Amino acid sequence: MATIAFLPETDCINTVAAQVSLSATPLVISPPYESVRWVTHVASQLASTAEPLVLVFHGETSVHAPAIGFSRRSLRRPAVGYVLIDPVMPTIGGDYGDWPDAPVTVVITDEANESAKEASLQSRLRGWKVTTDSPQEVLAAL
Repeated sequence: MATIAFLPETDCINTVAAQVSLSATPLVISPPYESVRWVTHVASQLASTAEPLVLVFHGETSVHAPAIGFSRRSLRRPAVGYVLIDPVMPTIGGDYGDWPDAPVTVVITDEANESAKEASLQSRLRGWKVTTDSPQEVLAAL
């Protein structure tokens, strides 16, 4: 069974983590200190676990999904899934051209801004699952 890992938002803990109730205790990564880069901080925090992880991104930090996925693969502990909630679309190709390496689910909430709605259209074109179900429903079903 995979562990749900809530990755921090830019400057705070993933706000979705407090809104959902899961049967298993999720892994909640703390936000980085001001002088530490987001990807470096998150990758180092995730390196301490060998568990299969479903990585949950919220908002603009979704652009870092390919880099975090790459860091997990480099540890030979790839993610088993990605959940992008109201995302900014990650760049596909470039240094992380083989991303995604696991299924991607995009959740669009009522609070989604225009960039998240645009990301949902791009996600559908890529064959990713896009849903308007609540994050609670999506994460509880994993």
